[in-house]
Amino acid sequence: MNKFIAFEGLDACGKTTLSSLYAKEKNSVVHSAVIEEALELRKVIDTYESKESAFLFFLLNNFLRSHAVSTALKSENVIVDRYIFSTLAYQTIMLGEELVKNIFDTLSITQNIHLPEVIVFVKADAETINSRIEARGGCIQWYGDAVTQNNCVETAYKKIFQWFNIPIVEIDTSQKCGRSIAENYQLMKGEVERIISGGYN
Repeated sequence: MNKFIAFEGLDACGKTTLSSLYAKEKNSVVHSAVIEEALELRKVIDTYESKESAFLFFLLNNFLRSHAVSTALKSENVIVDRYIFSTLAYQTIMLGEELVKNIFDTLSITQNIHLPEVIVFVKADAETINSRIEARGGCIQWYGDAVTQNNCVETAYKKIFQWFNIPIVEIDTSQKCGRSIAENYQLMKGEVERIISGGYN
């Protein structure tokens, strides 16, 4: 039976690196939270810097990605780099927890979105994240990097995870932990495969 795994975490924490390594080992691909057809619209959202528009945009993409996941699972394992959890976590900071929770309940998200077997939550301390964001160069995303740098997104994620009943593998990639990418990956993989009982082919 094919498995669905969601990688979540703060900007610049290393989740894309870890999800890519896992997908490569499992002969799979990593799906973005944003569907390809919506990439141009995302640029428009970026231009207006509207918190409400961003919430609706990413929420819509979560539902569309959910349909794609359900279809793909019939023939392959599915790995996503961010999903409904990041949308909810970041928007509780930008728009407030009460509003986001009301929409979550109204849309019955736990019943209407295909949920993963396990969430891999990748985190890092502020010093590590800030150094990685600076190393990227280029623009700072107003709804991503900037929120990460100025708020405790990890706390927001922890609140959101309580709205679901899904096993979580937490991996800290902070430089102070002293682990290499390969060591973090092996630690993560072991925990993921323990949870899914070796059923990921």
